[in-house]
Amino acid sequence: MAYLRQSASLELETDVTHQCFLHTTRDEHLIGVIEFSKPSFVLKWPDLEYFRRRTEELSVMPFPDCVNAMIIDIRNITAFLDNEVPITPWRLLEEDCPIRLVVPADRLEHYMGIFEPTWLTTDTETAIQELREFMDMFVH
Repeated sequence: MAYLRQSASLELETDVTHQCFLHTTRDEHLIGVIEFSKPSFVLKWPDLEYFRRRTEELSVMPFPDCVNAMIIDIRNITAFLDNEVPITPWRLLEEDCPIRLVVPADRLEHYMGIFEPTWLTTDTETAIQELREFMDMFVH
């Protein structure tokens, strides 16, 4: 007797896209940079799941090693995010790894009430510089 199986897909129906980058500090620490884009104003469950999956993936990918810090750029997300959006990777939070959120300058005050204010910046280069200084200061 054959058991019935129903086809399922792990793909998400979302208009969210992303780009990933790596930055290596002077002391060989890896900083993962992920930039999200979402043109529409409405956030749906697949969008939230997309954020979660991609940040978690980047945090555990063994490039030469797993990332030690992460920059999450949400400047190109039209909708406002709240504290229910699972955008910060569990592993990095659990291991107290530094995280920076790059937000639009005009929404900085809004996001200060939602995310840890020390995580927020409006520029990727500033975020990289802050994380480099923090991570490399323990050796030099």
